[in-house]
Amino acid sequence: MRRVMTRVRAVLGSKWLRIGGTLVGITFLVHNVDMGKAGRSLIGADWRWASLALVLTAIACLASVFEWGVLLRSSAGLGVRNPVDNGEHRQHHHLFSWPRLFSSYLQSLFFAQLLPAGVGGDAMRTVEMGKVVGHGKILASLAGSRMAGTMGMAFWGLAAAVLLRGWIGLGSLIGACIFAAVMVMAWMAALAADRIVGRHFFERSSRAFLRTLSSFAQTFSGYRRHPHAIAQCIVVGAAGWGVNILALDIFARAIGVDVSWTIFAVAIPVTLVATLTPFSVNGLGIREGVLVGMLTHAGVSVGHAAAIAVLVDLQMLPFGILGAGLWMRHRRQRVASSIEEVAQAESAAVHELAHAA
Repeated sequence: MRRVMTRVRAVLGSKWLRIGGTLVGITFLVHNVDMGKAGRSLIGADWRWASLALVLTAIACLASVFEWGVLLRSSAGLGVRNPVDNGEHRQHHHLFSWPRLFSSYLQSLFFAQLLPAGVGGDAMRTVEMGKVVGHGKILASLAGSRMAGTMGMAFWGLAAAVLLRGWIGLGSLIGACIFAAVMVMAWMAALAADRIVGRHFFERSSRAFLRTLSSFAQTFSGYRRHPHAIAQCIVVGAAGWGVNILALDIFARAIGVDVSWTIFAVAIPVTLVATLTPFSVNGLGIREGVLVGMLTHAGVSVGHAAAIAVLVDLQMLPFGILGAGLWMRHRRQRVASSIEEVAQAESAAVHELAHAA
Protein backbone atom coordinates (compact mmCIF):
# COMPACT_ATOMS: atom_id res chain seq x y z
CA MET A 1 0.00 0.00 0.00
CA ARG A 2 2.85 2.34 0.87
CA ARG A 3 4.51 1.66 -2.50
CA VAL A 4 1.27 2.40 -4.30
CA MET A 5 0.88 5.73 -2.47
CA THR A 6 4.51 6.59 -3.25
CA ARG A 7 3.95 5.92 -6.95
CA VAL A 8 0.73 7.93 -6.94
CA ARG A 9 2.52 10.92 -5.37
CA ALA A 10 5.35 10.57 -7.89
CA VAL A 11 2.88 10.55 -10.79
CA LEU A 12 0.91 13.53 -9.45
CA GLY A 13 4.14 15.46 -8.91
CA SER A 14 5.48 14.73 -12.39
CA LYS A 15 6.04 17.77 -14.60
CA TRP A 16 5.09 15.67 -17.64
CA LEU A 17 1.64 15.07 -16.16
CA ARG A 18 1.20 18.81 -15.70
CA ILE A 19 2.41 19.58 -19.21
CA GLY A 20 0.20 16.86 -20.71
CA GLY A 21 -2.85 18.00 -18.73
CA THR A 22 -2.28 21.57 -19.83
CA LEU A 23 -2.04 20.56 -23.50
CA VAL A 24 -5.21 18.44 -23.22
CA GLY A 25 -7.09 21.31 -21.56
CA ILE A 26 -6.00 23.84 -24.17
CA THR A 27 -6.80 21.43 -27.02
CA PHE A 28 -10.27 20.73 -25.63
CA LEU A 29 -10.90 24.46 -25.20
CA VAL A 30 -9.76 25.34 -28.72
CA HIS A 31 -11.82 22.50 -30.21
CA ASN A 32 -15.05 23.60 -28.51
CA VAL A 33 -14.69 27.38 -28.82
CA ASP A 34 -15.03 29.63 -31.83
CA MET A 35 -11.48 30.97 -31.66
CA GLY A 36 -12.00 33.05 -34.79
CA LYS A 37 -14.78 35.04 -33.14
CA ALA A 38 -12.73 35.32 -29.95
CA GLY A 39 -9.78 36.67 -31.93
CA ARG A 40 -11.93 39.19 -33.79
CA SER A 41 -13.38 40.37 -30.46
CA LEU A 42 -9.91 40.94 -29.05
CA ILE A 43 -8.63 42.70 -32.16
CA GLY A 44 -11.69 44.97 -32.30
CA ALA A 45 -11.60 45.82 -28.57
CA ASP A 46 -12.23 49.46 -27.66
CA TRP A 47 -8.84 50.72 -26.50
CA ARG A 48 -10.45 53.42 -24.33
CA TRP A 49 -12.33 50.89 -22.21
CA ALA A 50 -9.28 48.62 -22.18
CA SER A 51 -7.05 51.49 -21.00
CA LEU A 52 -9.47 52.31 -18.20
CA ALA A 53 -9.48 48.64 -17.17
CA LEU A 54 -5.66 48.64 -17.06
CA VAL A 55 -5.70 51.74 -14.85
CA LEU A 56 -8.09 49.98 -12.47
CA THR A 57 -5.86 46.90 -12.53
CA ALA A 58 -2.92 49.13 -11.56
CA ILE A 59 -4.97 50.45 -8.63
CA ALA A 60 -5.71 46.87 -7.58
CA CYS A 61 -1.95 46.16 -7.71
CA LEU A 62 -1.30 49.17 -5.49
CA ALA A 63 -3.87 47.80 -3.05
CA SER A 64 -2.02 44.47 -3.00
CA VAL A 65 1.25 46.26 -2.26
CA PHE A 66 -0.39 48.17 0.58
CA GLU A 67 -1.90 44.97 2.06
CA TRP A 68 1.54 43.39 2.15
CA GLY A 69 3.48 46.51 3.06
CA VAL A 70 1.39 47.60 6.03
CA LEU A 71 1.92 44.20 7.70
CA LEU A 72 5.59 43.95 6.73
CA ARG A 73 6.43 47.45 7.94
CA SER A 74 4.54 46.81 11.16
CA SER A 75 6.50 43.61 11.84
CA ALA A 76 9.77 45.39 10.97
CA GLY A 77 9.06 48.15 13.49
CA LEU A 78 8.22 50.81 10.90
CA GLY A 79 4.53 50.93 11.73
CA VAL A 80 4.97 52.17 15.31
CA ARG A 81 5.39 55.71 16.56
CA ASN A 82 8.70 57.24 17.67
CA PRO A 83 10.97 54.40 16.51
CA VAL A 84 14.58 54.20 17.57
CA ASP A 85 16.71 55.92 14.95
CA ASN A 86 19.63 53.56 14.48
CA GLY A 87 21.46 52.01 11.54
CA GLU A 88 19.27 48.92 11.43
CA HIS A 89 16.11 51.02 11.43
CA ARG A 90 17.41 53.18 8.57
CA GLN A 91 18.23 50.01 6.64
CA HIS A 92 14.65 48.80 7.16
CA HIS A 93 13.33 52.17 5.97
CA HIS A 94 15.36 51.85 2.76
CA LEU A 95 14.42 48.24 2.10
CA PHE A 96 10.76 48.64 3.05
CA SER A 97 10.05 52.03 1.50
CA TRP A 98 6.88 52.03 -0.56
CA PRO A 99 8.67 52.46 -3.93
CA ARG A 100 10.95 49.53 -3.06
CA LEU A 101 8.00 47.37 -2.01
CA PHE A 102 6.13 48.21 -5.22
CA SER A 103 9.23 47.31 -7.26
CA SER A 104 9.56 44.01 -5.40
CA TYR A 105 5.87 43.26 -5.99
CA LEU A 106 6.18 43.88 -9.72
CA GLN A 107 9.26 41.66 -9.86
CA SER A 108 7.29 38.91 -8.11
CA LEU A 109 4.61 39.25 -10.80
CA PHE A 110 7.30 38.54 -13.38
CA PHE A 111 8.07 35.22 -11.66
CA ALA A 112 4.39 34.39 -11.05
CA GLN A 113 2.92 35.49 -14.39
CA LEU A 114 5.66 34.96 -16.97
CA LEU A 115 7.40 31.91 -15.50
CA PRO A 116 5.66 28.55 -14.88
CA ALA A 117 5.97 28.74 -11.08
CA GLY A 118 2.88 29.44 -8.99
CA VAL A 119 4.80 30.40 -5.84
CA GLY A 120 7.88 31.82 -7.56
CA GLY A 121 6.92 35.43 -6.80
CA ASP A 122 6.45 34.84 -3.08
CA ALA A 123 9.68 32.84 -2.95
CA MET A 124 11.56 35.73 -4.58
CA ARG A 125 10.25 38.22 -2.03
CA THR A 126 11.02 35.85 0.84
CA VAL A 127 14.63 35.35 -0.26
CA GLU A 128 15.19 39.03 -1.06
CA MET A 129 13.96 40.48 2.25
CA GLY A 130 14.10 37.52 4.61
CA LYS A 131 17.82 38.01 5.21
CA VAL A 132 17.14 41.39 6.82
CA VAL A 133 14.17 40.79 9.14
CA GLY A 134 13.89 37.01 9.06
CA HIS A 135 12.05 34.62 6.78
CA GLY A 136 9.30 34.03 9.34
CA LYS A 137 8.28 37.69 9.31
CA ILE A 138 8.30 37.83 5.53
CA LEU A 139 6.21 34.66 5.26
CA ALA A 140 3.77 36.01 7.85
CA SER A 141 3.34 39.30 5.97
CA LEU A 142 2.82 37.44 2.68
CA ALA A 143 0.31 35.07 4.30
CA GLY A 144 -1.52 37.98 5.90
CA SER A 145 -1.77 39.89 2.63
CA ARG A 146 -2.95 36.74 0.83
CA MET A 147 -5.59 36.12 3.49
CA ALA A 148 -6.74 39.76 3.31
CA GLY A 149 -7.19 39.52 -0.47
CA THR A 150 -8.86 36.13 -0.23
CA MET A 151 -11.20 37.38 2.48
CA GLY A 152 -12.16 40.30 0.26
CA MET A 153 -12.76 37.85 -2.59
CA ALA A 154 -14.86 35.65 -0.29
CA PHE A 155 -17.13 38.47 0.88
CA TRP A 156 -17.56 39.93 -2.61
CA GLY A 157 -18.40 36.42 -3.78
CA LEU A 158 -20.87 35.99 -0.92
CA ALA A 159 -22.60 39.26 -1.77
CA ALA A 160 -22.83 38.23 -5.42
CA ALA A 161 -24.08 34.75 -4.48
CA VAL A 162 -26.90 36.29 -2.46
CA LEU A 163 -27.92 38.40 -5.46
CA LEU A 164 -27.58 35.43 -7.85
CA ARG A 165 -29.05 32.78 -5.56
CA GLY A 166 -31.72 31.95 -8.11
CA TRP A 167 -29.07 31.37 -10.78
CA ILE A 168 -26.36 29.53 -8.84
CA GLY A 169 -28.64 27.58 -6.52
CA LEU A 170 -28.77 27.09 -2.76
CA GLY A 171 -25.76 24.76 -2.69
CA SER A 172 -23.45 27.38 -4.16
CA LEU A 173 -24.80 30.01 -1.77
CA ILE A 174 -24.03 27.74 1.17
CA GLY A 175 -20.56 27.14 -0.28
CA ALA A 176 -19.96 30.91 -0.47
CA CYS A 177 -21.02 31.27 3.18
CA ILE A 178 -18.66 28.47 4.22
CA PHE A 179 -15.81 30.04 2.23
CA ALA A 180 -16.28 33.39 4.00
CA ALA A 181 -16.53 31.70 7.40
CA VAL A 182 -13.36 29.69 6.75
CA MET A 183 -11.42 32.87 5.95
CA VAL A 184 -12.61 34.52 9.18
CA MET A 185 -11.53 31.45 11.16
CA ALA A 186 -8.19 31.39 9.31
CA TRP A 187 -7.48 34.94 10.48
CA MET A 188 -8.48 34.10 14.04
CA ALA A 189 -6.29 30.98 14.04
CA ALA A 190 -3.29 32.84 12.58
CA LEU A 191 -3.52 35.67 15.11
CA ALA A 192 -3.72 33.16 17.97
CA ALA A 193 -1.21 30.63 16.56
CA ASP A 194 1.31 31.20 19.36
CA ARG A 195 -1.38 30.53 21.96
CA ILE A 196 -2.88 27.54 20.17
CA VAL A 197 0.41 25.70 19.61
CA GLY A 198 2.25 27.00 22.65
CA ARG A 199 5.63 28.69 22.84
CA HIS A 200 7.29 25.78 24.67
CA PHE A 201 6.71 23.53 21.65
CA PHE A 202 8.84 25.79 19.49
CA GLU A 203 11.46 26.48 22.16
CA ARG A 204 12.22 22.79 22.62
CA SER A 205 12.82 22.26 18.91
CA SER A 206 16.14 22.79 17.16
CA ARG A 207 14.83 22.34 13.62
CA ALA A 208 15.13 25.31 11.29
CA PHE A 209 11.61 24.77 9.93
CA LEU A 210 10.05 24.98 13.40
CA ARG A 211 12.15 28.03 14.26
CA THR A 212 10.78 29.72 11.14
CA LEU A 213 7.28 28.59 12.11
CA SER A 214 7.84 30.04 15.57
CA SER A 215 8.86 33.37 14.04
CA PHE A 216 5.75 33.17 11.83
CA ALA A 217 3.49 32.66 14.87
CA GLN A 218 5.25 35.37 16.90
CA THR A 219 4.86 37.83 14.01
CA PHE A 220 1.11 37.26 13.93
CA SER A 221 1.00 37.67 17.70
CA GLY A 222 2.72 41.02 17.13
CA TYR A 223 -0.03 41.96 14.68
CA ARG A 224 -2.48 41.66 17.58
CA ARG A 225 -0.76 44.66 19.15
CA HIS A 226 -1.37 46.65 15.95
CA PRO A 227 -5.06 46.06 15.17
CA HIS A 228 -5.10 49.16 12.98
CA ALA A 229 -2.64 47.45 10.62
CA ILE A 230 -4.86 44.37 10.41
CA ALA A 231 -7.95 46.50 9.80
CA GLN A 232 -6.21 48.50 7.09
CA CYS A 233 -4.95 45.33 5.42
CA ILE A 234 -8.40 43.68 5.36
CA VAL A 235 -10.28 46.81 4.25
CA VAL A 236 -7.80 47.56 1.47
CA GLY A 237 -7.85 43.89 0.45
CA ALA A 238 -11.64 43.99 0.04
CA ALA A 239 -11.49 47.32 -1.80
CA GLY A 240 -8.70 46.06 -4.07
CA TRP A 241 -10.66 42.96 -5.02
CA GLY A 242 -13.71 45.12 -5.74
CA VAL A 243 -11.62 47.30 -8.06
CA ASN A 244 -10.29 44.17 -9.76
CA ILE A 245 -13.84 42.92 -10.39
CA LEU A 246 -14.73 46.33 -11.86
CA ALA A 247 -11.66 46.11 -14.12
CA LEU A 248 -12.85 42.74 -15.45
CA ASP A 249 -16.31 44.20 -16.07
CA ILE A 250 -14.77 47.03 -18.10
CA PHE A 251 -12.52 44.61 -20.01
CA ALA A 252 -15.72 42.81 -21.04
CA ARG A 253 -17.23 46.11 -22.14
CA ALA A 254 -14.13 46.72 -24.26
CA ILE A 255 -15.10 43.77 -26.48
CA GLY A 256 -18.79 44.74 -26.49
CA VAL A 257 -20.10 42.39 -23.77
CA ASP A 258 -22.19 43.57 -20.84
CA VAL A 259 -21.50 41.21 -17.93
CA SER A 260 -22.66 41.97 -14.40
CA TRP A 261 -19.96 42.26 -11.73
CA THR A 262 -21.79 39.58 -9.79
CA ILE A 263 -20.91 37.00 -12.47
CA PHE A 264 -17.21 37.75 -12.14
CA ALA A 265 -17.41 37.84 -8.33
CA VAL A 266 -18.76 34.27 -8.36
CA ALA A 267 -16.86 32.88 -11.37
CA ILE A 268 -13.30 34.06 -10.69
CA PRO A 269 -12.95 32.36 -7.26
CA VAL A 270 -14.15 29.11 -8.85
CA THR A 271 -11.57 29.39 -11.64
CA LEU A 272 -8.81 30.03 -9.09
CA VAL A 273 -9.50 26.59 -7.64
CA ALA A 274 -8.34 25.19 -10.99
CA THR A 275 -4.83 26.51 -10.28
CA LEU A 276 -4.59 23.90 -7.51
CA THR A 277 -5.14 20.95 -9.84
CA PRO A 278 -2.09 18.63 -9.89
CA PHE A 279 -2.42 17.77 -13.58
CA SER A 280 -1.97 21.21 -15.13
CA VAL A 281 0.60 24.03 -15.00
CA ASN A 282 -1.12 26.60 -12.77
CA GLY A 283 -4.49 25.31 -14.03
CA LEU A 284 -3.76 26.63 -17.53
CA GLY A 285 -6.41 25.41 -19.96
CA ILE A 286 -8.67 24.23 -17.14
CA ARG A 287 -9.41 27.57 -15.50
CA GLU A 288 -10.18 29.12 -18.89
CA GLY A 289 -12.58 26.26 -19.66
CA VAL A 290 -14.33 26.72 -16.31
CA LEU A 291 -14.69 30.46 -16.87
CA VAL A 292 -15.99 29.98 -20.42
CA GLY A 293 -18.54 27.46 -19.13
CA MET A 294 -19.81 29.78 -16.40
CA LEU A 295 -19.99 32.79 -18.72
CA THR A 296 -21.89 30.87 -21.39
CA HIS A 297 -24.27 29.65 -18.66
CA ALA A 298 -24.85 33.34 -17.86
CA GLY A 299 -25.84 34.03 -21.47
CA VAL A 300 -22.52 35.14 -22.99
CA SER A 301 -21.68 33.71 -26.42
CA VAL A 302 -18.91 31.12 -26.53
CA GLY A 303 -16.63 33.33 -28.65
CA HIS A 304 -17.00 36.33 -26.38
CA ALA A 305 -16.57 34.12 -23.30
CA ALA A 306 -13.28 32.80 -24.71
CA ALA A 307 -12.13 36.36 -25.41
CA ILE A 308 -12.92 37.35 -21.81
CA ALA A 309 -10.99 34.31 -20.54
CA VAL A 310 -7.97 35.41 -22.56
CA LEU A 311 -8.28 38.97 -21.19
CA VAL A 312 -8.37 37.59 -17.64
CA ASP A 313 -5.11 35.74 -18.35
CA LEU A 314 -3.52 38.82 -19.93
CA GLN A 315 -4.74 41.28 -17.29
CA MET A 316 -1.54 41.19 -15.23
CA LEU A 317 0.83 40.62 -18.16
CA PRO A 318 1.87 44.29 -18.66
CA PHE A 319 2.77 44.56 -14.98
CA GLY A 320 4.70 41.29 -15.14
CA ILE A 321 6.69 42.65 -18.11
CA LEU A 322 7.42 45.84 -16.15
CA GLY A 323 8.56 43.65 -13.25
CA ALA A 324 10.89 41.75 -15.60
CA GLY A 325 12.53 45.04 -16.58
CA LEU A 326 12.93 46.05 -12.93
CA TRP A 327 14.39 42.64 -12.06
CA MET A 328 16.98 42.81 -14.87
CA ARG A 329 17.88 46.36 -13.84
CA HIS A 330 18.28 45.22 -10.23
CA ARG A 331 20.51 42.34 -11.35
CA ARG A 332 22.73 44.69 -13.40
CA GLN A 333 23.07 47.05 -10.44
CA ARG A 334 24.11 44.20 -8.15
CA VAL A 335 26.67 42.96 -10.67
CA ALA A 336 28.07 46.49 -11.12
CA SER A 337 28.23 46.92 -7.34
CA SER A 338 30.09 43.62 -6.96
CA ILE A 339 32.59 44.58 -9.68
CA GLU A 340 33.17 47.94 -8.01
CA GLU A 341 33.76 46.27 -4.63
CA VAL A 342 36.29 43.86 -6.19
CA ALA A 343 38.07 46.73 -7.95
CA GLN A 344 38.28 48.71 -4.71
CA ALA A 345 39.65 45.67 -2.86
CA GLU A 346 42.29 45.10 -5.55
CA SER A 347 43.26 48.79 -5.50
CA ALA A 348 43.62 48.72 -1.72
CA ALA A 349 45.78 45.56 -1.92
CA VAL A 350 48.05 47.10 -4.56
CA HIS A 351 48.37 50.26 -2.47
CA GLU A 352 49.35 48.23 0.61
CA LEU A 353 51.95 46.26 -1.35
CA ALA A 354 53.39 49.45 -2.79
CA HIS A 355 53.51 51.01 0.67
CA ALA A 356 55.23 47.92 2.10
CA ALA A 357 57.83 47.95 -0.68
